[in-house]
Amino acid sequence: MNIFINFIILHIIFPRLFYLLRLALIKWNKFAEDYHNKRRKPWNAFKSFFNETINEGYTFNGLIIDLGCANGRHFSVLKNDNNRIIGIDNSIEFLKIARENLPKREIKEFNINNINLLLADISKLPLRDNSIKHIISVAALHHIMTKKERRETFDYLHKILNYGGFLLISVWRRWQKRFKTHFIKNWIKRKLIASFKEDQINKGLMDFGDIFVPWTISSENNTINRFYHLFSSKELHNLLNEFKIIKFEKRGGPGAKDNFFVLVQKK
Repeated sequence: MNIFINFIILHIIFPRLFYLLRLALIKWNKFAEDYHNKRRKPWNAFKSFFNETINEGYTFNGLIIDLGCANGRHFSVLKNDNNRIIGIDNSIEFLKIARENLPKREIKEFNINNINLLLADISKLPLRDNSIKHIISVAALHHIMTKKERRETFDYLHKILNYGGFLLISVWRRWQKRFKTHFIKNWIKRKLIASFKEDQINKGLMDFGDIFVPWTISSENNTINRFYHLFSSKELHNLLNEFKIIKFEKRGGPGAKDNFFVLVQKK
């Protein structure tokens, strides 16, 4: 079933969720330039985790996808003489910025023609089974809005990976200091107050762990809310049940342990 048909079905059966998904995509396009102005360089937490992984003897050669690549700020970390990168994002504005900045990235010693860009939804990728050597996804998978799509996405990532290929991801951690009190209160209200849970669902916060996080676009002095699903350790382990887990760490963010950084391998 193609993406267009999926969207038609979603529009008919779940009109509210369809509206929220369209709104989310519009927001990603709208804030792409502001994000680029504030996040041009590679994220230090990812860069250190990736480099440590390389130093431990793991290699990322062959065909790699940077899933949710945004402005392509991590291409310079991922690129080497022996790989080809496909940057995938669902925002055309992000991909335009990534393309425009390819010649400016610190990858001049490599062939930038070995970096390609693809517009696609993170949960509906047009890729064949066993076609990708490695997958990198930095701070992207926590934007998937439903439990069903999260399960389907992780299963699909397993399908498109080569046997022995690596999946390296970072996602926000639920029980980080910044959100701990919020989610304790949210859990209690969801359990005890039926109208609260219904209101959360109507807002697009379908599951426990869902939250909207504000981002202010400086040029407009306008704040938009971005959807996140923050993962528990148990939940993320369950989603990775088809993989061999090699590294599973808490690091990064103001609290130094605000994200899960994970390296797994297709068995």
